[in-house]
Amino acid sequence: MNVLITGGLGYVGGRLAERLGRQPDCRVLLADLPVKGALPAWAEKFKVLPIDVLDKRSLAAAFAETKADAVIHLAALNDAQCARDPELAAEVNTKGTYNVLEAAAAAGTQRCIYFSTFHVYGPAAGDTISEATPAMPAHPYGTTHRAAEDWVSYFRAYKGMKTLIFRMSNSFGCPMDKDVNAWTLVFNDLCRQLQTAGAITLKSAGTQHRDFITLSDAAEAVRYFLFDIPEEWGDGLYNLGSGTSLSILDAARRVEKVYEAKYGRKPGAITTGPAATGAAQPKPVNYVIDKLKAAGFTPAGSMDAEIEKTLTLCEQFR
Repeated sequence: MNVLITGGLGYVGGRLAERLGRQPDCRVLLADLPVKGALPAWAEKFKVLPIDVLDKRSLAAAFAETKADAVIHLAALNDAQCARDPELAAEVNTKGTYNVLEAAAAAGTQRCIYFSTFHVYGPAAGDTISEATPAMPAHPYGTTHRAAEDWVSYFRAYKGMKTLIFRMSNSFGCPMDKDVNAWTLVFNDLCRQLQTAGAITLKSAGTQHRDFITLSDAAEAVRYFLFDIPEEWGDGLYNLGSGTSLSILDAARRVEKVYEAKYGRKPGAITTGPAATGAAQPKPVNYVIDKLKAAGFTPAGSMDAEIEKTLTLCEQFR
Protein backbone atom coordinates (compact mmCIF):
# COMPACT_ATOMS: atom_id res chain seq x y z
CA MET A 1 0.00 0.00 0.00
CA ASN A 2 1.30 3.46 -0.92
CA VAL A 3 0.47 5.92 1.88
CA LEU A 4 0.95 9.65 1.35
CA ILE A 5 1.17 11.83 4.47
CA THR A 6 0.56 15.56 4.01
CA GLY A 7 2.38 17.57 6.65
CA GLY A 8 4.63 14.54 6.82
CA LEU A 9 7.64 16.45 8.17
CA GLY A 10 5.64 17.81 11.09
CA TYR A 11 5.14 16.71 14.68
CA VAL A 12 2.45 14.06 14.22
CA GLY A 13 3.39 13.32 10.61
CA GLY A 14 6.93 12.32 11.50
CA ARG A 15 5.84 9.82 14.10
CA LEU A 16 3.21 8.37 11.74
CA ALA A 17 5.85 7.96 9.06
CA GLU A 18 8.19 6.23 11.48
CA ARG A 19 5.52 3.74 12.60
CA LEU A 20 4.04 3.02 9.17
CA GLY A 21 7.54 2.69 7.78
CA ARG A 22 7.89 -0.48 9.85
CA GLN A 23 4.64 -1.94 8.52
CA PRO A 24 5.16 -4.72 5.96
CA ASP A 25 3.85 -3.95 2.48
CA CYS A 26 3.58 -0.24 3.24
CA ARG A 27 5.43 2.42 1.24
CA VAL A 28 5.34 5.74 3.06
CA LEU A 29 5.65 8.99 1.13
CA LEU A 30 5.79 12.43 2.68
CA ALA A 31 4.42 15.69 1.30
CA ASP A 32 5.08 19.07 2.86
CA LEU A 33 6.01 22.64 2.08
CA PRO A 34 9.38 22.89 0.31
CA VAL A 35 12.27 22.47 2.75
CA LYS A 36 14.98 25.10 2.96
CA GLY A 37 18.28 23.28 3.25
CA ALA A 38 18.78 19.60 3.99
CA LEU A 39 16.06 17.23 5.09
CA PRO A 40 16.20 16.09 8.71
CA ALA A 41 18.19 12.86 8.99
CA TRP A 42 15.18 10.73 9.93
CA ALA A 43 13.31 11.74 6.74
CA GLU A 44 16.09 10.83 4.32
CA LYS A 45 14.80 7.27 3.91
CA PHE A 46 11.41 8.53 2.68
CA LYS A 47 10.47 10.12 -0.61
CA VAL A 48 9.51 13.71 0.17
CA LEU A 49 7.46 15.75 -2.27
CA PRO A 50 6.98 19.53 -2.13
CA ILE A 51 3.33 20.60 -1.93
CA ASP A 52 1.23 23.57 -1.00
CA VAL A 53 -2.37 22.67 -0.17
CA LEU A 54 -3.47 25.92 -1.83
CA ASP A 55 -1.62 25.02 -5.05
CA LYS A 56 -3.71 22.45 -6.89
CA ARG A 57 -0.98 21.77 -9.42
CA SER A 58 1.49 20.70 -6.72
CA LEU A 59 -1.15 18.39 -5.21
CA ALA A 60 -2.01 16.83 -8.59
CA ALA A 61 1.67 16.23 -9.27
CA ALA A 62 2.22 14.63 -5.86
CA PHE A 63 -0.70 12.22 -6.22
CA ALA A 64 0.26 11.37 -9.80
CA GLU A 65 3.85 10.60 -8.79
CA THR A 66 3.07 8.59 -5.65
CA LYS A 67 0.05 6.66 -6.94
CA ALA A 68 -1.19 6.77 -3.36
CA ASP A 69 -3.70 4.19 -2.21
CA ALA A 70 -4.37 6.23 0.93
CA VAL A 71 -3.70 9.76 2.09
CA ILE A 72 -3.33 10.85 5.70
CA HIS A 73 -4.06 14.57 5.80
CA LEU A 74 -2.28 16.52 8.52
CA ALA A 75 -1.17 19.71 6.79
CA ALA A 76 -2.81 22.59 8.66
CA LEU A 77 -2.10 25.74 10.64
CA ASN A 78 -1.81 25.29 14.40
CA ASP A 79 -4.00 27.04 16.96
CA ALA A 80 -1.67 30.01 17.45
CA GLN A 81 -1.39 30.59 13.70
CA CYS A 82 -5.17 30.33 13.34
CA ALA A 83 -5.69 32.93 16.05
CA ARG A 84 -3.27 35.34 14.37
CA ASP A 85 -4.79 34.99 10.90
CA PRO A 86 -8.29 33.44 10.84
CA GLU A 87 -8.72 34.17 7.14
CA LEU A 88 -5.56 32.27 6.23
CA ALA A 89 -6.68 29.49 8.58
CA ALA A 90 -9.90 29.12 6.60
CA GLU A 91 -7.88 28.94 3.39
CA VAL A 92 -5.30 26.41 4.57
CA ASN A 93 -7.27 24.23 6.98
CA THR A 94 -10.62 24.15 5.19
CA LYS A 95 -10.07 24.95 1.52
CA GLY A 96 -6.73 23.14 1.66
CA THR A 97 -8.49 20.00 2.86
CA TYR A 98 -10.95 20.22 -0.03
CA ASN A 99 -8.04 20.60 -2.46
CA VAL A 100 -6.31 17.51 -1.06
CA LEU A 101 -9.51 15.47 -1.30
CA GLU A 102 -10.18 16.68 -4.84
CA ALA A 103 -6.66 15.77 -5.98
CA ALA A 104 -6.88 12.39 -4.24
CA ALA A 105 -10.21 11.55 -5.88
CA ALA A 106 -8.96 12.60 -9.31
CA ALA A 107 -5.91 10.34 -8.91
CA GLY A 108 -7.99 7.36 -7.81
CA THR A 109 -6.81 7.38 -4.20
CA GLN A 110 -9.34 5.24 -2.37
CA ARG A 111 -8.87 6.19 1.27
CA CYS A 112 -8.39 9.33 3.32
CA ILE A 113 -7.66 9.66 7.03
CA TYR A 114 -8.20 13.21 8.27
CA PHE A 115 -6.76 14.38 11.59
CA SER A 116 -9.20 16.76 13.20
CA THR A 117 -9.19 17.95 16.80
CA PHE A 118 -11.21 17.85 20.00
CA HIS A 119 -11.41 21.64 19.65
CA VAL A 120 -14.31 21.17 17.22
CA TYR A 121 -16.53 20.53 20.26
CA GLY A 122 -15.93 24.06 21.50
CA PRO A 123 -15.89 25.61 24.99
CA ALA A 124 -19.51 24.71 25.77
CA ALA A 125 -19.02 20.96 25.34
CA GLY A 126 -18.90 20.18 29.06
CA ASP A 127 -16.81 17.65 30.95
CA THR A 128 -18.01 14.54 29.08
CA ILE A 129 -17.39 14.56 25.35
CA SER A 130 -18.39 11.80 22.95
CA GLU A 131 -18.90 11.81 19.19
CA ALA A 132 -22.58 12.53 19.93
CA THR A 133 -21.66 15.81 21.64
CA PRO A 134 -22.67 18.74 19.39
CA ALA A 135 -19.68 20.32 17.67
CA MET A 136 -19.86 24.05 18.40
CA PRO A 137 -16.35 25.45 18.00
CA ALA A 138 -15.63 29.11 18.73
CA HIS A 139 -11.90 29.40 17.94
CA PRO A 140 -10.63 29.58 14.33
CA TYR A 141 -8.61 26.42 14.90
CA GLY A 142 -11.76 24.48 15.78
CA THR A 143 -14.08 26.12 13.26
CA THR A 144 -11.75 25.51 10.31
CA HIS A 145 -11.23 21.87 11.26
CA ARG A 146 -14.98 21.39 11.71
CA ALA A 147 -15.64 22.82 8.25
CA ALA A 148 -12.92 20.57 6.83
CA GLU A 149 -14.68 17.57 8.36
CA ASP A 150 -17.75 18.40 6.30
CA TRP A 151 -15.72 18.21 3.11
CA VAL A 152 -14.40 14.82 4.19
CA SER A 153 -17.99 13.68 4.73
CA TYR A 154 -18.96 15.03 1.30
CA PHE A 155 -16.28 12.98 -0.44
CA ARG A 156 -17.38 9.94 1.57
CA ALA A 157 -21.05 10.33 0.71
CA TYR A 158 -20.89 11.57 -2.87
CA LYS A 159 -17.51 10.55 -4.28
CA GLY A 160 -17.29 7.01 -2.92
CA MET A 161 -14.08 7.62 -0.98
CA LYS A 162 -13.46 5.59 2.18
CA THR A 163 -12.79 8.23 4.83
CA LEU A 164 -11.90 8.35 8.50
CA ILE A 165 -11.95 11.38 10.80
CA PHE A 166 -9.94 11.26 14.02
CA ARG A 167 -10.81 13.99 16.51
CA MET A 168 -7.57 13.83 18.45
CA SER A 169 -7.23 15.05 22.02
CA ASN A 170 -3.95 16.49 23.37
CA SER A 171 -1.18 14.48 21.75
CA PHE A 172 2.24 14.29 23.32
CA GLY A 173 5.48 12.50 22.71
CA CYS A 174 8.95 12.87 21.33
CA PRO A 175 9.26 14.73 18.01
CA MET A 176 11.40 13.10 15.35
CA ASP A 177 13.93 15.93 15.69
CA LYS A 178 14.43 18.97 17.89
CA ASP A 179 13.65 21.44 15.10
CA VAL A 180 10.02 20.31 14.81
CA ASN A 181 7.72 23.10 15.98
CA ALA A 182 6.22 21.32 18.97
CA TRP A 183 7.84 22.80 22.07
CA THR A 184 4.85 24.79 23.32
CA LEU A 185 2.92 21.53 23.88
CA VAL A 186 2.55 20.72 27.56
CA PHE A 187 4.70 17.62 28.02
CA ASN A 188 7.34 18.79 25.55
CA ASP A 189 7.61 22.16 27.28
CA LEU A 190 7.92 20.49 30.69
CA CYS A 191 10.71 18.21 29.47
CA ARG A 192 12.57 21.08 27.87
CA GLN A 193 12.30 23.19 31.02
CA LEU A 194 13.84 20.45 33.13
CA GLN A 195 16.75 20.03 30.74
CA THR A 196 17.46 23.75 30.39
CA ALA A 197 16.50 25.15 33.80
CA GLY A 198 16.51 22.12 36.09
CA ALA A 199 13.01 22.95 37.32
CA ILE A 200 9.47 23.46 36.03
CA THR A 201 7.56 26.73 36.06
CA LEU A 202 3.86 26.65 35.22
CA LYS A 203 2.07 29.73 33.94
CA SER A 204 -1.09 28.71 35.80
CA ALA A 205 -2.04 26.89 38.97
CA GLY A 206 -1.94 23.69 36.92
CA THR A 207 -5.38 22.54 38.01
CA GLN A 208 -6.89 22.39 34.52
CA HIS A 209 -7.38 18.86 33.16
CA ARG A 210 -6.60 17.40 29.75
CA ASP A 211 -6.95 14.07 27.98
CA PHE A 212 -3.45 13.23 26.76
CA ILE A 213 -2.71 10.58 24.13
CA THR A 214 0.79 9.39 23.27
CA LEU A 215 1.98 9.78 19.71
CA SER A 216 2.79 6.08 19.72
CA ASP A 217 -0.93 5.37 20.31
CA ALA A 218 -2.01 7.84 17.63
CA ALA A 219 0.33 6.24 15.11
CA GLU A 220 -0.74 2.73 16.07
CA ALA A 221 -4.40 3.69 15.67
CA VAL A 222 -3.72 4.75 12.08
CA ARG A 223 -1.86 1.52 11.38
CA TYR A 224 -4.67 -0.52 12.95
CA PHE A 225 -7.46 1.07 10.91
CA LEU A 226 -5.48 1.00 7.66
CA PHE A 227 -4.14 -2.53 7.86
CA ASP A 228 -6.12 -4.54 10.42
CA ILE A 229 -9.70 -3.34 9.79
CA PRO A 230 -9.59 -1.54 6.41
CA GLU A 231 -13.21 -2.44 5.62
CA GLU A 232 -14.62 -1.80 9.10
CA TRP A 233 -14.45 1.96 9.60
CA GLY A 234 -18.08 2.28 10.67
CA ASP A 235 -19.42 5.81 10.21
CA GLY A 236 -15.86 7.13 9.91
CA LEU A 237 -15.83 9.41 12.98
CA TYR A 238 -13.85 8.62 16.12
CA ASN A 239 -12.58 10.44 19.18
CA LEU A 240 -8.88 9.62 19.43
CA GLY A 241 -7.71 10.02 22.99
CA SER A 242 -6.59 8.02 26.00
CA GLY A 243 -9.92 8.12 27.84
CA THR A 244 -8.15 9.31 31.01
CA SER A 245 -7.86 12.78 32.56
CA LEU A 246 -4.74 14.37 33.98
CA SER A 247 -4.17 17.81 35.46
CA ILE A 248 -1.28 19.95 34.21
CA LEU A 249 0.24 19.87 37.69
CA ASP A 250 0.08 16.08 37.80
CA ALA A 251 1.65 16.00 34.32
CA ALA A 252 4.53 18.10 35.67
CA ARG A 253 4.95 15.73 38.60
CA ARG A 254 4.96 12.77 36.22
CA VAL A 255 7.72 14.35 34.14
CA GLU A 256 9.70 15.10 37.30
CA LYS A 257 9.42 11.46 38.40
CA VAL A 258 10.73 10.13 35.08
CA TYR A 259 13.51 12.76 35.08
CA GLU A 260 14.68 11.77 38.57
CA ALA A 261 14.65 8.05 37.70
CA LYS A 262 16.52 8.65 34.43
CA TYR A 263 19.23 10.99 35.68
CA GLY A 264 19.43 10.15 39.38
CA ARG A 265 18.97 13.75 40.50
CA LYS A 266 16.02 15.57 41.96
CA PRO A 267 14.79 18.64 40.06
CA GLY A 268 13.92 21.91 41.71
CA ALA A 269 10.48 22.53 43.14
CA ILE A 270 7.62 23.18 40.72
CA THR A 271 6.61 26.84 40.57
CA THR A 272 2.94 27.47 39.82
CA GLY A 273 1.14 30.60 38.75
CA PRO A 274 -1.87 32.09 40.52
CA ALA A 275 -5.31 30.56 40.19
CA ALA A 276 -7.80 32.60 38.20
CA THR A 277 -9.77 34.87 40.51
CA GLY A 278 -13.32 33.65 41.05
CA ALA A 279 -12.90 30.73 38.66
CA ALA A 280 -14.56 27.42 39.46
CA GLN A 281 -12.31 24.49 40.28
CA PRO A 282 -11.58 22.66 36.99
CA LYS A 283 -13.06 19.19 36.75
CA PRO A 284 -11.56 16.09 35.13
CA VAL A 285 -12.50 15.74 31.48
CA ASN A 286 -14.09 12.56 30.19
CA TYR A 287 -13.09 12.27 26.54
CA VAL A 288 -15.16 9.23 25.62
CA ILE A 289 -13.43 6.70 23.35
CA ASP A 290 -16.03 3.92 23.52
CA LYS A 291 -16.44 3.89 19.72
CA LEU A 292 -12.70 3.51 19.28
CA LYS A 293 -12.64 0.58 21.68
CA ALA A 294 -15.69 -1.00 20.04
CA ALA A 295 -13.74 -0.92 16.76
CA GLY A 296 -11.10 -3.03 18.49
CA PHE A 297 -8.48 -0.41 19.36
CA THR A 298 -7.52 0.46 22.93
CA PRO A 299 -4.66 2.91 23.56
CA ALA A 300 -1.77 1.18 25.31
CA GLY A 301 1.17 3.54 24.84
CA SER A 302 3.51 4.18 27.74
CA MET A 303 3.38 7.74 29.03
CA ASP A 304 6.67 7.32 30.90
CA ALA A 305 8.43 5.92 27.82
CA GLU A 306 7.34 8.94 25.76
CA ILE A 307 8.51 11.29 28.52
CA GLU A 308 11.90 9.57 28.71
CA LYS A 309 12.40 9.78 24.94
CA THR A 310 11.48 13.46 24.99
CA LEU A 311 13.87 14.16 27.84
CA THR A 312 16.63 12.48 25.84
CA LEU A 313 15.94 14.65 22.81
CA CYS A 314 15.83 17.74 25.00
CA GLU A 315 19.45 17.12 26.06
CA GLN A 316 20.29 18.85 22.76
CA PHE A 317 18.93 22.12 24.19
CA ARG A 318 21.36 22.27 27.09
